[in-house]
Amino acid sequence: MFFLKPKFVIPIAIIIGLLATLGVSRYLEREREELRKPKIPIRPVVVARMALPLGTKLDEKNLKISEWPENIVPGGAFTDISKTIGRVANTPIAEGEPVLETKLAPEGSASGFSSLIPPGMRAMTVEVDVSSGVSGFILPNARVDVLVTVNAGTRRSESSTRIILEDIQVLAVDQNYQAKEDDPITVQSVTLLVDPNQAEKLALASTEGKLRLTLRNTSDRATNNTGGIRLNDLMSNRPAAQPRVSKPRVTQPKEEKKEEKTIEILRSNERSEVKFKTDGKDK
Repeated sequence: MFFLKPKFVIPIAIIIGLLATLGVSRYLEREREELRKPKIPIRPVVVARMALPLGTKLDEKNLKISEWPENIVPGGAFTDISKTIGRVANTPIAEGEPVLETKLAPEGSASGFSSLIPPGMRAMTVEVDVSSGVSGFILPNARVDVLVTVNAGTRRSESSTRIILEDIQVLAVDQNYQAKEDDPITVQSVTLLVDPNQAEKLALASTEGKLRLTLRNTSDRATNNTGGIRLNDLMSNRPAAQPRVSKPRVTQPKEEKKEEKTIEILRSNERSEVKFKTDGKDK
């Protein structure tokens, strides 16, 4: 067999090696092409080009388009920058984070602090000190309860403390609504987000008594209808005052007066009497 001669074996081996190399190269190229093809549809998403503090007015300088897999695009995301121009962020947006409808103030809102106030709500500032401000740990977006202590003057035993507002959002602290660090700060004034009825309560309470704030967990949205506590209840270790419930008057039936009657009985020559009591209704 002449193919087994050395002068034929070496060229044949070289040719077979080249063909195998070419086949493997083409296979790998096809695999690379398959990997380049997106298996999940891609969708353009408007994201923040830089970190945007709350109250920032959006424009083309602080936004950009990013390609996101369609299955991880959050609801309310924008695909067109022009639809977000002029809107105001009502919460901080991190760099590269999608711009969502829920993170923007209503259309037409001005930039700055007023954009943080939803329609129908009011921002109201109250003065507090360090101790009544939970040692400075009250920060923007925290949730608080508002207590008022009213001094009854000469009737000190009637002085009382009561929770007047619950689960209230803090908009700003010391007129600075762009706090970035979760560090204690010296609190002198706190701006709260309230509705008109709550604003009236807060105004009267701040005038007639001393306000204190209690910090609550932001996930705790439960409310408690407490009756407050008075000084005499506190000092006598009695429970807090409870709403008085009037008891219905129970009228006792009048005892009917019984009359005594006598019946005279004559039998032959004998005379006898029988006495008994009646309720007076047989007259």
